[in-house]
Amino acid sequence: MPSQLTNYQCPSCTGPLRYDSESGLLQCDYCGSSYTAAEIEKIYQEKLDQAEQAGISAAAEETSAPESSDTADSSATDG
Repeated sequence: MPSQLTNYQCPSCTGPLRYDSESGLLQCDYCGSSYTAAEIEKIYQEKLDQAEQAGISAAAEETSAPESSDTADSSATDG
């Protein structure tokens, strides 16, 4: 018996995927798409990798951005 249950969303329409025991595939009742568990795992891993890269890029931009916006705002109101 599995120790972990994972609910996946269809990559095509974001509907819930259900396991079809006859075909052995994860199927979407909304759009009719079907995937192997390996395909879904790969798609989810790619999305996770992209999100991590976007987070790393955003963090790098934050740390390298000059913090002169505070001084620019105060000089505009002093004048």
